Amino acid sequence: MRKDSAVPPRPARRLLGRVLVDGGFVSAEDLSRALEEQNRTNEMLGEVLVRMRAADPEEIAAVVSIQSDLASLEDAVRSAAGVRQYLGELLLKARKVTPAQLEDALSEQRRTGERLGEILVRRGVLTPGQLDAVLAFQKCQAGEAPSSGRFRLGEILVATGRITREQLEDVLSRQRLTKKNIGELLVESGAVAPHHVARGLRLQEMLVTAALVAVLSLAEVAGAHEAPGVGANPARGAARIQVTATVPSRATLRVLHQERTLVVTPEDVARGYVDAPAASRIEVRNNSRGGCLLVFERIAGPDASFGNVSVRGFEREVEIGPGGGFVPHSYAPAPVTAELSYRFSLDRDARPGTYPWPLQVSVRTM
Repeated sequence: MRKDSAVPPRPARRLLGRVLVDGGFVSAEDLSRALEEQNRTNEMLGEVLVRMRAADPEEIAAVVSIQSDLASLEDAVRSAAGVRQYLGELLLKARKVTPAQLEDALSEQRRTGERLGEILVRRGVLTPGQLDAVLAFQKCQAGEAPSSGRFRLGEILVATGRITREQLEDVLSRQRLTKKNIGELLVESGAVAPHHVARGLRLQEMLVTAALVAVLSLAEVAGAHEAPGVGANPARGAARIQVTATVPSRATLRVLHQERTLVVTPEDVARGYVDAPAASRIEVRNNSRGGCLLVFERIAGPDASFGNVSVRGFEREVEIGPGGGFVPHSYAPAPVTAELSYRFSLDRDARPGTYPWPLQVSVRTM
């Protein structure tokens, strides 16, 4: 009896929330709040984000239209669109390097004549697979390799409902007879206004950024799953087995030290804030490349009419609202310790006294 050959499963689509954050459509904090709300209401994530005014319907429609193109490394590479950019520009856009890291690598390139990508691989900023993937992405941008049509301006305008498929086909047929770009022709035809084209180009840039981040992420995973050769000449008949595993995202937080009280003096009330230096010391471990969120929540109980809170001890000072807030924390496979200092703003009716510590901190994966 003949057995049908197994059909490999289609790769899962990249999560909508992940694409929205990667492209800069929404912040990690807004996404976290929307996911909490989604768990409570069982709405679609896009509907929650629109209701929260964290994203608009056009942005959600644009991202949904290209989501399936980011399911595999090959598809994500073909998502390149727009004008060809230098390697350094692409890595900055994907937030894979900082401006300081790039400038330092370019200085070495000018000094040694070595290729920029090779320098970044040697420094551990990129893996060889990530470099190959970004260079392939760059070729697609330059038109040296076939690319996905869904990231083109006309397709984005169709996906967001600005033009119809018929209007796009009509303009594309006229474009073959002229050197004008698609945006100019759409404006000339009266299908859209100039600001609609500008908006479409901005969406295109954000979608391409999300695709680039996906390329780097998928290339890293592909490199991690490559099984090294057991030997140059494996025995005849031996089976080659590649084992892969999905490691669930996990983040842990240990509070190494925490002040139990907050003392507010008359001088603090007069100047409108109270400082709490080195009040917390925490240890964070997080195995997700997407990072995690440190969640600060108010503890119920009597307070001194505290307002916003400034938290120092991270890479930058973070402002937290009176109802609490979220602080993104980067990938940390080894424990990272942070000492936190606080500045609590005080309302005019605040009174001096000793109060229970008003904040608690926890961690949440993204």
